Amino acid sequence: MRQILLFITMFLGLVTISFAQSDYYIKKAQSYQREAEYYQKKAKGYRREASYYLKKAEGYQREAAYYTKRGDINRAKTQTRYAEDAIDKYKTQLRYASDADDKAAMYLRWAADALKKH
Repeated sequence: MRQILLFITMFLGLVTISFAQSDYYIKKAQSYQREAEYYQKKAKGYRREASYYLKKAEGYQREAAYYTKRGDINRAKTQTRYAEDAIDKYKTQLRYASDADDKAAMYLRWAADALKKH
């Protein structure tokens, strides 16, 4: 009788530990998924900002062409410099978006791994 009681107690303890560990991996996967969503939103914001800088660069280039036609070389050079700066910012934002996409993918892989352990 005592052995049966001990066996049942040990069995229930193992089952409880198993469920607790399973729950841990599920919560970990959910946490990783939230992180991935955060970085996906960041990447979207960086792309939106990159689009803004690209439009600004196009506007500056139009202005440079306009001033070139009018013969105002100094203003044309200034607008060209502004356009180059906007293109640099555009490239930077795209790089940030790519980095955020990479982090999101990493967190999604981690979430998948955590669910496999579940």
